[in-house]
Amino acid sequence: MAAGTGALGPFPAAALHDFPYAPQTAAPVSHGPPAGGVPPAADLVLGAAAGCMACVLTNPLEVVKTRLQLQGELRAPGTYPRPYRGVLRAVGAVCRADGLRGLQKGLAAGLLYQGLMNGVRFYCYSCALDAGWTGWPGGTVVAGAVAGAVGAFVGSPAYLVKTHLQAQTLSAMAVGHQHNHESISDAFGSIYRQHGVAGLWRGVSGAVPRVAVGSAAQLATFASAKDWVCQHQVTPAPRLGPVVRCHR
Repeated sequence: MAAGTGALGPFPAAALHDFPYAPQTAAPVSHGPPAGGVPPAADLVLGAAAGCMACVLTNPLEVVKTRLQLQGELRAPGTYPRPYRGVLRAVGAVCRADGLRGLQKGLAAGLLYQGLMNGVRFYCYSCALDAGWTGWPGGTVVAGAVAGAVGAFVGSPAYLVKTHLQAQTLSAMAVGHQHNHESISDAFGSIYRQHGVAGLWRGVSGAVPRVAVGSAAQLATFASAKDWVCQHQVTPAPRLGPVVRCHR
């Protein structure tokens, strides 16, 4: 049929340009992560690396926290010595008893825990993102909670060993039960010999909901803030594009 003619007679050629609907084209089919995104395996590596870097910086505070929590465990106030009083004084007490290296006790187990927990957590969340589950109402919260729960379960044995190693110190400064592990491998072996496989996951029932709640809040808040940045173009698009992957 020639342009400008129709089944009911001729019509002006200019009318073709006034047609109110845009021509329909087939949407491209995507077979990979969205533009600017990375595959789940890369998120696993990046999440694990980021967690390990943070662990190196925060492990001294973890040592102090563990000592303060175990001090006077299951004993009435005033019936036990208090070698650790406050965060700053506890840091000094650890240094006097174990030297500066004492502030990094349990670091190897901490790195293992952060690598496993955060690597698995970001991998699971990235898979949920690619599957489109985070686009559902409340999807980012649920995906963040499930990813955190799985990560906490996988990393629980390493967290247990980390706590054992961080509590170890001289008898005069000791708080809580002293397991006297010689290394991270000795700790895993000792726990396995005494309590079996189930013993490696002691405390997992408390760790899973704690990390699930924290992960849900963290990832949902991060995703919402990132979407707001994308929608309002707070940062220039050329810089935002390769780094930020907006949710759909």
